[in-house]
Amino acid sequence: MRFNYKLKYLGIVIILISGYFFLYFFSSSINGHTVCIFKNITGVPCPACGSTRATVLLFHGEFWQSILTNPFGIITNILIIGSITWMIIDIIRSKETYFPFLKKDWNWKIKTILLLIIMINWIWNIIKGT
Repeated sequence: MRFNYKLKYLGIVIILISGYFFLYFFSSSINGHTVCIFKNITGVPCPACGSTRATVLLFHGEFWQSILTNPFGIITNILIIGSITWMIIDIIRSKETYFPFLKKDWNWKIKTILLLIIMINWIWNIIKGT
């Protein structure tokens, strides 16, 4: 792996871990506020609205409430923790596999399934009024 990819991976890992650190220790400071531009402009929650609250609920061990707040919270956290782990392994092994995987061109069936999941979650957010 080229050195600049190691720095890029390390920078991303530090930013992601810092975000978790902030949420864990300072989650009370964001209570009741939204930074969602889509929701602030339209008044309609986006598919990701509630993911931050879902993450904070996970920190407090409230798994079921986290899912009810936004199922994407669980999925997003699994993907982020998996990404952190993958990038650290790439740094240790001096191999660049994470970004090439992300750049992979997925077939239309996978893209359609992912779009359907996003739409279902968006409908869920709108119905419950996140």
